[in-house]
Amino acid sequence: MMNYAKILSLSAVFGLGGCFNVLPEPDPANSIYRLSANVQKADFKSTAPIIRVETPSADRLVATRRIIVSPDANRLAVASGAEWADSLPKLIQKSMLDVLASKSEVTGIVPRVGAKADYRVHINVDNFEARFDNGPNAAPNIIVAYTASFAKSGSRDLMGTRQFTTTQRASGINVSQIVSAMNAANNNTLGEMADWITSFSLFKTS
Repeated sequence: MMNYAKILSLSAVFGLGGCFNVLPEPDPANSIYRLSANVQKADFKSTAPIIRVETPSADRLVATRRIIVSPDANRLAVASGAEWADSLPKLIQKSMLDVLASKSEVTGIVPRVGAKADYRVHINVDNFEARFDNGPNAAPNIIVAYTASFAKSGSRDLMGTRQFTTTQRASGINVSQIVSAMNAANNNTLGEMADWITSFSLFKTS
C-alpha cells in the first residue's frame, strides 16, 4: 500500500473527523509554484480609467501558501512538498493586474502604489481547490470560483457584483499537473472577470 504520509500532510478537516486518503503524486520536495497569466500587455494610455485591485479575501486555510486538495466537498488537505511562491490571494491579485494590463481600456494598480484610482475591484476567493471527485487514483477536478465587486473608488458606489467559476480537469494526479490546471482555471476566471469589468459602458471608446 502506498505511504500516504509521504504524499499529503493533513491540514484541516471541516465537518468530518479523522484522516482520509488523497493521492496527488508528489513532485520533488519543496517545489515552489506561481500563477502566471501569460498575456501580452497593451500599450499604456494615460487617459485610461485607473482600477485599484485590492488584495482578495479568502478563508484562513486558502489565504496561505498551501496548495489545497479535497476528496469531497467537505474535507480539505494540503499537498506536501509543494507550496505557492506567495500567499494565494497575492498571487491572484498579481494575476488580475497582469490580465488588466492586457486591456487598453483600463489601467490596473495595487493599493500600495498610492496613485488615485477611479474604480476599485475586490475579489473574494469562494473556492480554489483540486477535488478528487472520481477517487484517489483519478485526475481531480479543479474548481476556481471568485466573487467580484466593482465600485467607484471615491463614493464607493457599487457598479456591480458577479461570481465567476471555472472547472477544469487536471491531466494527472501529480502536483505539477494539478497546479497547471489550477493556473489555467485561474486565468480563465480572471479573464472573464476582466471582460465583465471592461464591458461597462464607461470604458467604451468611440
